[in-house]
Order: sequence, then C-alpha cells, then structure tokens
Amino acid sequence: MARPRGKRLTIAAVKGVVAVVVLWAVGRHVLRTWDDLTGRRITLRFEPLWLVGSGLLYLAGLSAYGRFYERILRAGPTPIGLIPALRGYLVSHLGKYVPGKAMVVVVRAGLVVPFGARASTAAIATFYETLVMMAAGGFLAAAGFAPAVGSHRVELRIAGLGPVSLPVYQLAAMAGLGLGLAFLIVVLPPVFGRLAGLVSLPIPGVGPEALPRLSPRLLVQGLLWSAAGWILLGLSQLAVVRAFDPEGARALAAAGLVPVVIASVALATVAGFVVAVLPGGLGVREGVLMSALAPALGSDRSVVAALALRLVWVAAELAAAIVLVPLWRRPSGSVEPPWKGRPGPS
Repeated sequence: MARPRGKRLTIAAVKGVVAVVVLWAVGRHVLRTWDDLTGRRITLRFEPLWLVGSGLLYLAGLSAYGRFYERILRAGPTPIGLIPALRGYLVSHLGKYVPGKAMVVVVRAGLVVPFGARASTAAIATFYETLVMMAAGGFLAAAGFAPAVGSHRVELRIAGLGPVSLPVYQLAAMAGLGLGLAFLIVVLPPVFGRLAGLVSLPIPGVGPEALPRLSPRLLVQGLLWSAAGWILLGLSQLAVVRAFDPEGARALAAAGLVPVVIASVALATVAGFVVAVLPGGLGVREGVLMSALAPALGSDRSVVAALALRLVWVAAELAAAIVLVPLWRRPSGSVEPPWKGRPGPS
C-alpha cells in the first residue's frame, strides 16, 4: 500500500536530517581523534595493507555481533533475513558518535523495519544484543588479563586498609569480571523481560507481544557470538600495531601477550559504553586502552595504537555504510508488514 505523498516527503526529510546529524558527529569525531594523534609529534610509518586488514577484522567482529542481533529478531514476532539484519546492524554503528547513543537505535530500526521487522522489537533487540555483548566483553577481559604477568602496579587507597598495591593486569581482570557479572545479571531472561516491560519506548507497537522470546539457549548463543566478535576486534588492534611497529607486534606475540591485547580492547570498549554521555566512549575508551596496553607496548606506542585504532574503525564503518546503504533496499512495490498501522497497547 503506497504512502501519501506528504508522508513520504516527511519520512525522506527525517532521514535526511538523521544522515546529516550522524555525518556531522562522525566528522567531528575524526577531526578530534586526528588532532590528538598528530599532537603527539611521534614520527611513524604505517603499512596501509595492515590498516585495511584491521578494518576488515573489525567489520568481521561487528558481523558476529550482528549475527546474534538477527537471532534475537528471529526469536521475535517479526523475524527478518540475515542480510537485511546485518545491513542494519553495521550501518547503524555510525549513530554511536552522536552523544547519548540513542541514534543507534533510531538508525537501526529505520533500516530493518522496511524488511518487515517491528520497530519496537528492533529497539529491544538492540538493547539486548548490546548488553549481552558487554557481558561477554567483561568476561573475556577477565580471562585475558588474569593469567598475564607484568611488573606494572597501581596503588589504591582503600578506607580502613590504607594504600594497596596491585598489578595492573590483575586489577583489570577484576574490573572486567565485575562488569561482566553486572551485565550478565541484567540480560538473564527473567530479569531482562521484566525490565523491558517497565521501559516505555516512543515507538509504535510497544507491548508484551513485541518482546523476543528470550531463553537461556539464546543467551549462551549471544555470549559465544559476542566472544568471537571481541576476539576479532582484539586482532584488529594487533593489526594496527603491526602496521606501524612490526617488531612490537612480533614481540607481543612472542611474549604470549595477544590475549592481553584482546582483553584490553574488550575492557576499554565496555568501560567506554558505561560512560554513555560521551560519543562512542570517546576519551574513556582510549584512556583505558592506553593504560592496559602501556605495560606491553610502552606509553607512546600505546597512545598511537589506541588513537589509530579509532580512526581505522571509523573508516571501516563509513566504508561499510557507503557500500550497504544503497544495496538490498525493500522493493518499492512491496506490501507493508501487517502489524504496521495498528495501535500499540495502552
């Protein structure tokens, strides 16, 4: 059923505004990161092919998360195919550079609804996938840091105990474990189902029937797919190190510190997510990543590795959007999903 001309123009205008806001936020983010990188005044030579490989590893990691997102939608009332689910998932990541992260939900829902997904289900699936991803990231960080050995220590002042000196890696492992457990509690099916029922989303059709059928099996699948994604993102960071410091990358591998690199990326990203008021965890993620990598790479090179990774990931997201947005559009003559237009439960 064709939409009235006025409605089509309104939707096109809204999409245009969203695109402009997202591109502005991405551009500002890139300029800020580039200024931070060049301000270090460190002379480096990058090997482009390794940077391209880092971007591809990053997109592969996102696709692992996107696969779980598709499985959540499949467990809901309006499942869609894998390709449109992955398209919506990958393109929507540009929205995280807009402060508040809400733009991710808006963009993702807008991209999957034309293929038959219910907007409210797409929004709930986005929240659930993200929280499961963060739980897996916390646990993977704990597993990667716990066995690592290093001489760097940090001193904490605890009330009643005085100063306590702890190894950096073990402190990071405890932080990852704590974050993983906190997120896991939230995504347990009974807990998340209750929380989702209490949240009021400004999206038509929100109600109990929009909630995907969550189960322990789906949660385990999500943790496994997310763990695979984190490993690929960690390897993306290793490829960036290899791009400007081949000897450093080989030293990391020889010392058995590849799990530490993977754990660093996971912990840094989870910490950046927790501070939701900053666009894409800007500043927080880089700070955690630099601190976690410094014992292995040194201060200067850990800074370069963290900032260069940010630029590579943004470039990969932009490239994916340029390729995917024009593809796999819903045919203009296709029928709208039968649930559209129905009033949501009061």
